[in-house]
Amino acid sequence: METKDRELLLHFYEDMLRIRFFEEKVRDVLLPQRLFRGSSHLYIGQEAIAVGVTHALRDDDYVISTHRGHGHALAKGVDPYAMFSEIMGRTTGCCQGYGGSMHLADASRRFVGEDPVIGSNSPIAAGLALAVKQRGSDQVVANYFGEGAVNAGAFHEAANLAALWQLPVLFLCENNLYAISVPVEQSSAIQDLENRACSYGLAGRRVNGQDVMAVYNAAREAVAATRQQSRPSYLVFDTYRFEGHHTADKETYRPAEEAVEEFRARDPVHLLEKAMIDDHTVDIPTTIAYRDRVREEIDAAFDRAREAPWPAPEQALRFVYTESEVR
Repeated sequence: METKDRELLLHFYEDMLRIRFFEEKVRDVLLPQRLFRGSSHLYIGQEAIAVGVTHALRDDDYVISTHRGHGHALAKGVDPYAMFSEIMGRTTGCCQGYGGSMHLADASRRFVGEDPVIGSNSPIAAGLALAVKQRGSDQVVANYFGEGAVNAGAFHEAANLAALWQLPVLFLCENNLYAISVPVEQSSAIQDLENRACSYGLAGRRVNGQDVMAVYNAAREAVAATRQQSRPSYLVFDTYRFEGHHTADKETYRPAEEAVEEFRARDPVHLLEKAMIDDHTVDIPTTIAYRDRVREEIDAAFDRAREAPWPAPEQALRFVYTESEVR
């Protein structure tokens, strides 16, 4: 891992810690204390992708996410307090408690939101990119999806139209090896996922998704090309989710030694931390101070959100029907 820019690397480190500690709070506190209903899809292990890509974007660029979108939202600057509130269904949530874990959104941060239907966010991203182009803006749209979505027709329709109409959309595949419980070698006839869109003229690039600097450099080049030439780009990030597909997943489909030994040794947070220390970019007390400060931030956001008000029962049907006068 290349380590040169101390300030940039510490930004990466802080943002990755924020995602890690947020998701651990969901896993270790919200879930066992039943502070929300259902399950949640955690981003632990994939933090380098959201952080590396977001640092290559501008604040006014758009991001659209998947069911596993907490990390994307946090990297884009969505308030952890508003996110905790949203997951727990409180009125102070970023969607006033109506969205929950899989439907977070924040228009003020250009975080269009999470879309839990596999592959369906790609046409939305293409449509948003078309609107951007028609406005004459140089913004880009970053569209995240898992490797399972590459088998969905919606992804291919969107990739074809984006290439045909030269739309400024970044197709960002997070290959964490398992589409729910199906390993990629059993779901894709072509293992070179970067070639899955070549028939549309999209030359894909494969990147180590555990190395935040590699992600950042690849994303920066793709963003520059997409912005300057108003054309789509396609990146595949090889990564691994350390937790199950969702928080109720028993993970019977993958061997324990794979997750514990092979991939946790490539924990993106620890890799960056070790690289910075080994390169004398930072010292150990600095990393400890960052960890303590970010953990305190997340703890404080959660404590505030837990005390946030519940919606009134009469608000249950709000946004379901159009509010208008009866004539």
